[in-house]
Amino acid sequence: MAVFLYYLSTTPFLPYFLLKKLEKNYRVPTEAELSKSNTLVLLTGRIYGDPGLSLEERFSRETLIRFLSALEIKRKYPQKRLIIVGGSFEGKGASYLKELARRWNIEVEALDTPLDTLQSAKELKKVLSPGEPFFLLTSAYHLPRATFLFKKEGLNPIPYPTNFNHMLCKPSKLFLYFFPSDIYLNLTNLAVQEYLALSYYKLKYLIKRD
Repeated sequence: MAVFLYYLSTTPFLPYFLLKKLEKNYRVPTEAELSKSNTLVLLTGRIYGDPGLSLEERFSRETLIRFLSALEIKRKYPQKRLIIVGGSFEGKGASYLKELARRWNIEVEALDTPLDTLQSAKELKKVLSPGEPFFLLTSAYHLPRATFLFKKEGLNPIPYPTNFNHMLCKPSKLFLYFFPSDIYLNLTNLAVQEYLALSYYKLKYLIKRD
């Protein structure tokens, strides 16, 4: 059974099923819906704060995809406020993305302190007005947990999905999809980690309420 589950984890079938369930309820807001708020909040993925790295080397794939999606909106709607939230274990985080945005003459705000989603929500409360609606940009698989935690902290997020990972592992009849690949193993790990984290926080708030 263990070998079979490991095999499924290294093919597109299991990660596709897991990720699609996380991502299926979200869609990119329409032009009309984008008028509901002038504030964009971008949650970063992993950022590497090690000294000696060039600016371009500091960001994971997830972070860059989210960042480029946010910049595309900012270019189209320059009047919107863009706040980038996320730190690194070495210190600075979002500030590196702020520096990168300046290279393209785009001004953004950066909050370096948070190291996880819950801390991001707590830090964001300090810079937003109570009840203020904002677009929450992050990877689609991360939105269930991020939206849940932000609402629990009294914030008013409007989900804005980026980076639909289930499309990376959509199976087809091509026989090569039956061969193991570390790409699918990484996506399975991503999905399982997200399910565990979401379950943990839901249980935590349930116990806290009781």
